[in-house]
Amino acid sequence: MKTLLYTIFLTFSISSFCQTEDEKIWWEMQRNGKHLEVASYLLYKVQSDSTRNKHADYLHIARSYGYLNEYDKAVFYWKKSFEDLKPEDDEQFWWYYSGTLAFFERDKETLFKYMNLLKKTHYDVYKNNALLLESLYDNFDKEYEAACKIKK
Repeated sequence: MKTLLYTIFLTFSISSFCQTEDEKIWWEMQRNGKHLEVASYLLYKVQSDSTRNKHADYLHIARSYGYLNEYDKAVFYWKKSFEDLKPEDDEQFWWYYSGTLAFFERDKETLFKYMNLLKKTHYDVYKNNALLLESLYDNFDKEYEAACKIKK
């Protein structure tokens, strides 16, 4: 059941279809490279609205700080987003989580480990995650925003 929930969470947190008006606001800021504004906006929202999907908000806050190359903050919010995640809940999602965390922590060896695990074995829903980890590894010396450009 948890595997299904994490898969659904990931699918809806990354996709931009069926956006609410609130999502349109910060997605537009993100497309325009206003990453600090996205992080600030989502932090305000997550702290002031108990009905929000805090996991998704913290994920996007972490990515925003990653785009700003503020990896300490990215690590903090990435961990906060998935603080109740355990490897046995969804192994493939755990590999994605751990690989991305390794990039933010500047640990290329650990990123390599999780990239290979996900690259060798993944469900279709994790195809882009596998490609993202591969891109992060191949472009490890670049900043996060440039490193996560997936070649399809």
